[in-house]
Amino acid sequence: MANSAEMLMNVLAYIEMNIAGEIKVDEIAKNSYLSVSSLQKTFKYVFHMTVKDYILRRKFTCAAKDLITTDDSILDIALKYGYSNHESFTRGFHRVWGISPSEYRKSRHFTGHTPKLSVKNLSKTEESNMSGMKYDIAELYDVLRDRRDKAYVCADIKYLMWINEKLGRKAGDAVILETMRRIEAACNDDDIFLRIGGDEFVVFTNSEDKAHAEDIVAQVGNNHDRIHVDGKDIAVETHIGSFVGFPERISAEVVFYEIAKKMSIIHYLDNETSEE
Repeated sequence: MANSAEMLMNVLAYIEMNIAGEIKVDEIAKNSYLSVSSLQKTFKYVFHMTVKDYILRRKFTCAAKDLITTDDSILDIALKYGYSNHESFTRGFHRVWGISPSEYRKSRHFTGHTPKLSVKNLSKTEESNMSGMKYDIAELYDVLRDRRDKAYVCADIKYLMWINEKLGRKAGDAVILETMRRIEAACNDDDIFLRIGGDEFVVFTNSEDKAHAEDIVAQVGNNHDRIHVDGKDIAVETHIGSFVGFPERISAEVVFYEIAKKMSIIHYLDNETSEE
C-alpha cells in the first residue's frame, strides 16, 4: 500500500477513536507525523473534502444515530461531540441533515444511512425519484465495517467514454441516470447503493446470502431496453457481478480508501459547517 494510503488509514482511525470529543487538525497532523498543509492537501485530494468537513459530517452522523438509539438529551449528545451548547449543535445538525435534532428524533428511524445527497444537473423530479440511493462518504466507513461479510454487487457502464465522445455529454448523462435507475429498482430498501466513479457503482446488501445480489445482477444485466436522447437510440449496457465478503487480508479501512478516492457523488457543504 502506498505511503499516502497508510497515512490516511491512520488519520481515519484517529478520527474514529476521538469522534466523541474535540478533534483538532493540528493534533491529527502531529499524530501522523505530517505538517498540517501536507495532511490537508492529501486528504482533500483523496476524499474531496477538508479534514474538518469530514470530521463534522462524521460527528453528525454519529449524533443522528444517538438521537434514535438512545434516550440521551440533545444537550448531552451535543456535549458528547464537542459542542458547548444546544444552539450551536442544532445549527450544525440542521445544515447537514436539513432538520433540527428534535425533528429528526421525532420523525426518523435510523437505518445507518447518512443524509441523501443530490446528483448534479438533475431536475427536481429526477432527484426526487432517485432520493433513496445516494449516501455520503462520511457514512461509508460504517457501511464497510458493518457489512464487510455481506453480499455486494459491483457494476460499471460499457462504452460510456465512447458515448460521451461520439454522442455527447447529454447522452452520457442520460445513460448514467438510466443505469442508476435500473440498479435502484433492483435494490431492497436496506441496500446501500453508491456511485463511486463516473461509470462505476456498488451495492452493499444486508445479507450474507448471495441470492439477492445475484438477483440484482440478473435484473440489471438482462435489461436490454434502449433509451432515446435527442433522436438518438442508445444502448445501456453494464459489466456487473456479485460477491460475498472482503478477503480476510483486506481491511474495511483499505476498501474505504479505495472506494472513497473514486467517489464522484460528494456532498460539499454550501458553507463551512462550524461552531460559531
